[in-house]
Amino acid sequence: MANDIIRIGIPIANGTNMYPMVKSKSTEILPLKTIKDDGVEFWNVSFTTLDCTYIETTRHISSDGPLPMDVFRGRKFFDIYRGYVVHLQIDKRKEISLSDIEHCLNMMKKGDALIVNANSYTDKWLSKSGNAIKESDYNTGSPYFSPECMRGIIDAGTAILAGNFPSFSNPNTEAGFGIDMIAEFFKTPSNMILAPLIDLERIEETEVVLQINPINIEGCCGTICSPVIYQGDLKTQFLKYLKS
Repeated sequence: MANDIIRIGIPIANGTNMYPMVKSKSTEILPLKTIKDDGVEFWNVSFTTLDCTYIETTRHISSDGPLPMDVFRGRKFFDIYRGYVVHLQIDKRKEISLSDIEHCLNMMKKGDALIVNANSYTDKWLSKSGNAIKESDYNTGSPYFSPECMRGIIDAGTAILAGNFPSFSNPNTEAGFGIDMIAEFFKTPSNMILAPLIDLERIEETEVVLQINPINIEGCCGTICSPVIYQGDLKTQFLKYLKS
């Protein structure tokens, strides 16, 4: 298989501001100093963990619970999970229903990752915006899981909820980003959200292995990461490891 390894993380790009309704400053990647005699360059990179692909715990919405690195350190397999991928076409609607993903949930076991491709949502935004998303309607126009769907996700024992869109519950509710069912998902302290992702359309298999590859940022409720999907022969080898 040609795509045994697929990188699904958003690059950190100059000018990106995925949450302009929260903050005014965009990502900056600027040269800081060049020492010509030594052939050395220094660069300054300023961004938030929400301006690229991130992994977050309940600490994003609560002062209690573990940080991402705490969760990984407590696992035998650190940041490697068995995952199930579902591809959806939802051009004319935003809400993802339980029936859309139920076939995947029926295959999952407690502790697995659910990875949802909602019509390549973020990929299309990156293409349209020149690799630096900064429009607020990127969030307000996001697909999202219905409350019934979130209940199914929780009941299936999902440990990592991942997708290629920014708002997992209705971003247009009066409560802001409608986090009530997200809070329910986070009642299991080791559960985490991984988003937004790209290149999910390249995944050809339903069962995959997900490696999250977090950056160890001390004390942060979420951290940037460079997640990778393994399929084909590599997936088979990793699954043997996960079952050991």
